[in-house]
Amino acid sequence: MTDGIDAASRLYGAGRLTEAIDACRAVLAVEPGRLDALNLLGAALFSTGQDGPARDALREAVRADPGNAAALTNFSIVLQHRQEWPAAARALRALAAVQPESAPLYSRLGTVFQEMGDLDGAIRFLVRAARLDPRSSVQWYNLGLIRMLAGDFTAAARDLHRAIAIAPEGGLASVQLGETLLRLGRLDEAAGDFRRALRLDPTASEAVNGLARCARYRAAVAQASGSGPGSEPGPRKGLAVRGALASATGYGYFCQRFIRTLRQRAVPLQAIGITGPESWQEEDLDPPVSAKALVNFLIPLAVERVPGLATVTFSMFEGTRIPPAWRRQCEHSDLVIVPTESSRMAWAAQGYPEDRLRVCPLGVDPEDSDGGAPAPTMVDSRGRLVSSYRHRFVNVSDFIPRKNIDGLLRVWLRSTARTDDAVLILKLGKGTNPAFGAELGALVRQTEEAVGKRMADAAPVVLINQLLSDADMTGLLRAATHYWSMSHGEGWDLPLSKAGALGLSLIAPRHSSYLDYLDDRVARLIPAAVRPARLPYSAQHYAPFHGLDWWDPDEDAAADILTAIIRGDDIGPPSPRDHLVQGFTWTRAAERLLAILDDAGLR
Repeated sequence: MTDGIDAASRLYGAGRLTEAIDACRAVLAVEPGRLDALNLLGAALFSTGQDGPARDALREAVRADPGNAAALTNFSIVLQHRQEWPAAARALRALAAVQPESAPLYSRLGTVFQEMGDLDGAIRFLVRAARLDPRSSVQWYNLGLIRMLAGDFTAAARDLHRAIAIAPEGGLASVQLGETLLRLGRLDEAAGDFRRALRLDPTASEAVNGLARCARYRAAVAQASGSGPGSEPGPRKGLAVRGALASATGYGYFCQRFIRTLRQRAVPLQAIGITGPESWQEEDLDPPVSAKALVNFLIPLAVERVPGLATVTFSMFEGTRIPPAWRRQCEHSDLVIVPTESSRMAWAAQGYPEDRLRVCPLGVDPEDSDGGAPAPTMVDSRGRLVSSYRHRFVNVSDFIPRKNIDGLLRVWLRSTARTDDAVLILKLGKGTNPAFGAELGALVRQTEEAVGKRMADAAPVVLINQLLSDADMTGLLRAATHYWSMSHGEGWDLPLSKAGALGLSLIAPRHSSYLDYLDDRVARLIPAAVRPARLPYSAQHYAPFHGLDWWDPDEDAAADILTAIIRGDDIGPPSPRDHLVQGFTWTRAAERLLAILDDAGLR
């Protein structure tokens, strides 16, 4: 069938892909397992968007000849496209045995290992790529970025310097070098790199933001040293903070709540945004104050050091142990503050010094529990008012694997019937992910298949996928009777704690932060077991938790809880409102934060 495969190759080269596919299949009908036909079939199928069949054909080609470079190359490309990272890594490593001197191949391996969350593995392959092709600025630039993510800022700065030396016209490398140097507290050098980036590209907003932060840091240092405008000698009792002031994230929210509460207590403070020039809409917090420390309400990667000020990191983690990168990124923090004992244990489990760890619980919003935010009018897919259902469950989550939306939906399918007087209000994401619909649709189909039941045969689910204001979020929570979480782990869970402060009944897993502010007296707690952090319906690790564990809530127990509520057999514990509103106020949180800083001599 040599003429057949030649004809298929000509058709493929001419872009007549459907005919090429038919020709390859005709060859394989006569000669099953023929390598060149399988390889060409896989390439043609992939070019027509049929990546599943392409993967199957190329897998057969690799089985026919495990050392064939062409088949391994095409197979790894398809696997990367499908985001099947472990399989792509295996294919690329097999290819590396055939092409051990290929720098692009090791760069691809570095990318795949980064996607899997294995930053240390990615570094090993990118180092190899850079050594094989040392005159490529791209190789050193990529290596510098991954070292930065992995928390090795000194090595990252060295690699980025090499990238700039090879290609001095590249402004992006100068921006990243400036960002890296700020992590190391090398303020003047960082400012120089940001200025270089602006000379190369006057529109580089990241360089503008970097210079703005440098200016604010210098002003803070000058004020702290007594040389700033209007500064006076004496004790430094002010506070400098940095956070996501303009961000609709959990970190942005609790940073703003701390700032607002501290201002009410007349604590002098300066707020610096995560990018630099942004300000907080409520009031001008720019003027520097006399402070001993910069408190970063951020994940460790985003923390920047300021010479002359102690570095404090206020962060949290949702698993049993923080990633190794976080451990390295926190090395230069004089103090790490976390909101729960669960997060403290996660830092300690990765070997972070316990004498530099403190716990400061967050607050809830008691003022909102008495507020007038109305519940929105919502209608389910059957045209029935949501407010007319007796049992109204709500869950507010980012659409990420850690939130265990697949587990939530599995339990809902198992626990409810179409005729039940119950509805699930599911608020997912912030309306910014263009692939949300397709990704959720795929998850729902997998869940229906796993349970053996269609969503149409369960009680209705009302989906909300848009950014809500604080007032609208309060109104949404007021529309429900129960807040229900199946999360694999939480650093705090602001929506659930707010729902409890509003008086909703709470259902949550018995793990992580929930144990710091909930117990059986005020919530229905679902048993949970420690398990490796995996993607839904996959053995693949969830990248941010690569090699780490989180908790799997017991779905049988959760189903029993929901069934008992819907049938009226379980009236549940008393409202958690008083427990949360009285025990976890923002005033108490701010007082605890100040006490921690005072005890450490940082205020």
